[in-house]
Amino acid sequence: MKLPCNIVQDLLPLYEDDLCSQATRDAIEEHLKQCKNCGKQYAAVQQLDESEVVVEPEQEKKATAKSFKKIRNRWIASIIVILLLIPIGYLGWGQYKGVGPSFTNLRELYIGNRFAHYMEAGNYEKAFQYWDLEYKKADWLEHSFTEEEMENFEADALAKFLELAENVEQAGGIDSVQYLGVSVGGATFSGGTIYRLSFLLECEGIKTKMDIDVTNGGVHSYSTATEVPELNVLAMWSEYLWQDYRGYYFDPELGEYVYYNEAN
Repeated sequence: MKLPCNIVQDLLPLYEDDLCSQATRDAIEEHLKQCKNCGKQYAAVQQLDESEVVVEPEQEKKATAKSFKKIRNRWIASIIVILLLIPIGYLGWGQYKGVGPSFTNLRELYIGNRFAHYMEAGNYEKAFQYWDLEYKKADWLEHSFTEEEMENFEADALAKFLELAENVEQAGGIDSVQYLGVSVGGATFSGGTIYRLSFLLECEGIKTKMDIDVTNGGVHSYSTATEVPELNVLAMWSEYLWQDYRGYYFDPELGEYVYYNEAN
């Protein structure tokens, strides 16, 4: 059976893959022996097949690796999204309810916690660095004192705080503080939000609640209701400094302020 060149060339892929009948194979082989042009076409088909045999496994390997990489990246992305959604949802709920950690009080939470734990560690100088002295100074300048009278305010404030803190240490110090929660505690004179952080404080075996009012600028004030008087006095350090600046002190027996020069 003599086949024309165009038919032979169409049948070459089938011939190479052994997908044609024996009679067709014999006819193609006979044709290839006599036709140089079809022989070249057959050689090209063989080279293409050999190339595919060598390259295809490597390409398949790369394609498989690429697919796994895509799957892995999607899983990682999904996990990251989930991990992000948990705190975002938690903070969003706090923002909505106005109680607990939220997007707008993270800085205040950090400041209040650092202040409380430095107090617990007995590092009162470090704790005092978180106090909002600028707000206190601005308030006193507006209502009570002149710039000249408050020239050394920052140093005087630290000295008074450490003086009263020393009495706390001599009384046994703060044994532990445990965070309880946070809520909106009010607003400053300038309209800023005050957040109130509550802690369970233990001092000399006595447990009590300590509330720390914090603004974006730092600790605004704090209060305790403990039977340890030294701790209550420390919470009122600014009142004692104010009295020093005024030149008098409060006499609990008289129930009134007494000037230092009158007492002497």
